[in-house]
Amino acid sequence: MKKYLLLFGLCCCVWGIAQKPSVELRADAFYGVDDFDALYYGKDNVFYKKQADQRLQFYDVQLGDLTEVDLINPLKILLFYKDTQTVVLVDNRLNETQRIILNELEPYRFFEHARLAGERRLWLHDLDQNRIQLYDYIQERVVVNTPVLKNDVQNLLTDYNFCHVWSDGYLQTFNTYGSETASLELDQPKHLGYDFGTLVGKNNDGFHLWKLNEDYRFDSMALGPALNSLGNSDLNSANQADQDLQNPIKSLYLKGGKLYLWRGKRVLVYDLNLNKK
Repeated sequence: MKKYLLLFGLCCCVWGIAQKPSVELRADAFYGVDDFDALYYGKDNVFYKKQADQRLQFYDVQLGDLTEVDLINPLKILLFYKDTQTVVLVDNRLNETQRIILNELEPYRFFEHARLAGERRLWLHDLDQNRIQLYDYIQERVVVNTPVLKNDVQNLLTDYNFCHVWSDGYLQTFNTYGSETASLELDQPKHLGYDFGTLVGKNNDGFHLWKLNEDYRFDSMALGPALNSLGNSDLNSANQADQDLQNPIKSLYLKGGKLYLWRGKRVLVYDLNLNKK
């Protein structure tokens, strides 16, 4: 009974995700939203897409735990299952269109992260060599290798043209030729979000905002009203009486000038007004 009540609540809330300041979401993981305001989340290792009164899912018990999701292209969504070294590409109906078995590549290496790079390519983090590879999954060949990375990689923040490698205290930017174009020093961020040239981070001091400039380097930007209103405690909201909003941030997602903060039970939505003076 509780399950059906939860789904009903999601139906009611997700419809207005672009307009409401918060969305109820009780799940194991929040992966983000797409250009059409569909919401993606995980529950019991099932990948869900929720939009209006429609809910779709993808699940394959043989793949193990779903570890990463890339929503940069809502018509070609990447699902990465690290334990089985498998990338699954699904369409906007969550139908599988392609499966890439990474542990069949020669020579064998273990991949820690996988992202879409456009033009039938993937950004892959080769953990054995600790470098980023641009891999053509149609021709089954590595197109580009970056130099060996000096630090442990925490995550990849990517688009079709750049791979931003989040490591201990730094964000290194690589282009599709494998060249490093920039390095940004970071003050121990707990969360980072990236969307086509805009970077937002959260650490103990609060939120920080950067923009990729013409030289492909990140410039610091002044915080807009939305981020300033959060303050250092990031607890302010229109519904501060709601105890759910006082839970720690579990994940952060940036899309189309909107910042989504998931606290385990609720997603808060903030319009950053990036194009407004």
